[in-house]
Amino acid sequence: MFIVYLSYMNIIVTKSQYQKIIYTLLDTLYGPKLTYKKVSQRIEIFSKEGDHIFTVYTVGGKAKGCEQDMYVNSETGEEIDKFIPMAATRKKLFSKTVLSYVNEKTGLDIDCIEFWYEKGPRHDSRYNFSVKKNKKIKRITN
Repeated sequence: MFIVYLSYMNIIVTKSQYQKIIYTLLDTLYGPKLTYKKVSQRIEIFSKEGDHIFTVYTVGGKAKGCEQDMYVNSETGEEIDKFIPMAATRKKLFSKTVLSYVNEKTGLDIDCIEFWYEKGPRHDSRYNFSVKKNKKIKRITN
């Protein structure tokens, strides 16, 4: 269960309600039908308008222990951040919900997702947030 604070009000949002909100947001931004194209050792996932929104690495570039690692493109992350605070997108449930959404819409079996966030006043370092279906991995890189 999640608690969302709006001014002085506490609103309790259940996991299923939260997932429904994220699915609706992603449908509005990118869906309801996603397409993909296999290119060499990766899969490129496209929105309904044909924009490249995610890249799935199937050989090189994967996190340790991942069969298919989905990278959220910078532009996609920035667009999502316009609607959801960055603090919320660094949560395991958000990442798992995005992963479930993409798997459902494409029929793929992606097991990991990775977000990169710029840090610092000059964005000179990056924060990597990676979630495996049942394990969370956090790394900080420069």
